[in-house]
Amino acid sequence: MSHTMFGSSSLSDHDVLHAERVIGPIPNTLLAIYHGQNGGMLERSLFLSDAGDDYVMEYLFPIPEGGLEPAQQDIVRVNTSLQQKHLIPADNLAFGMDGGGNYFSVARNDGSVWYHPMDTWEEDQSPEENHARTMERLSGSVADFFDNLTEQ
Repeated sequence: MSHTMFGSSSLSDHDVLHAERVIGPIPNTLLAIYHGQNGGMLERSLFLSDAGDDYVMEYLFPIPEGGLEPAQQDIVRVNTSLQQKHLIPADNLAFGMDGGGNYFSVARNDGSVWYHPMDTWEEDQSPEENHARTMERLSGSVADFFDNLTEQ
């Protein structure tokens, strides 16, 4: 199964170790995807949920610091910012984004994949209340999520 992406660069052990020192462990199933293609635009980016909703993951954050064009985002910068603002739970690791600035993450405790809509955040609610109300579970595993991506 090929996960062809555009704008990718190779991934070194140094890049992974540096990223994990800053943002914590990256699940092995996600690292396997990254070793195939490290970031960029996805050729197959459409995920259809069991409820029939569609989600488009347009960009996979690369692991090395610095980021790739056009977004200038990488997994370290994005997760550092999201965690500082408590926009995703501390145990989740954002790895992708849609065209509207919403995030896709993996829960490190069980490997499930989640969607984080940012436009429904309520300032008068705690981060935990916002997460409980807005997060959508897309898949039980990273491998299942990527295997089910299709072309738009």
